[in-house]
Amino acid sequence: MLLIFLLLFIGCSSINEVKTSDIVSVQQLVLTGKDIKQLGLSSGGACSLDENYSNIIDSSAGQYSFCNYTINSINHTEIAVILQKFADYEALNGSYQYDSLHLYSVEGIISENTFGDQSRFRVNNEHDYGGEFNPPGVYFYHLWIANDLFLIHITSGGSKEAKQYVTDIGGLILSKFDWHPI
Repeated sequence: MLLIFLLLFIGCSSINEVKTSDIVSVQQLVLTGKDIKQLGLSSGGACSLDENYSNIIDSSAGQYSFCNYTINSINHTEIAVILQKFADYEALNGSYQYDSLHLYSVEGIISENTFGDQSRFRVNNEHDYGGEFNPPGVYFYHLWIANDLFLIHITSGGSKEAKQYVTDIGGLILSKFDWHPI
């Protein structure tokens, strides 16, 4: 009986060590003018923000932001940053699994968990199903990061050289999180 109690106590104490963030809104994660300049991007206009967002996977209210950028040094290459905050971890995980698993590619996965536990980085290009309809040499990079109750999706369309920009944006957004143990 004592052994069972100890196992339950140890298991429960690890649950209490979940990390939380000072970030409470997707607006806090949106790239600032300074961030955009530092990354060598141009803004594609104002970011859209929805404070009461629900998607097809989860109907609970959450937050959603969509921002579009152009890479200054690479012609015809755009980057979209989609930020979502979910009501709970179940909704976050369901959306993360759905979103990040349906865009498989022949060249496929670049990395998993490089940007924390639950991150996936993939590439799609003309070698993929339906890719034959894209202009030759067009690459689509997709980086998904789940952090706290947030799902970060950074995607590019255009040049193969956009890969580094996608990872730099992911790293910059993650740097905005300030972790504190409970």
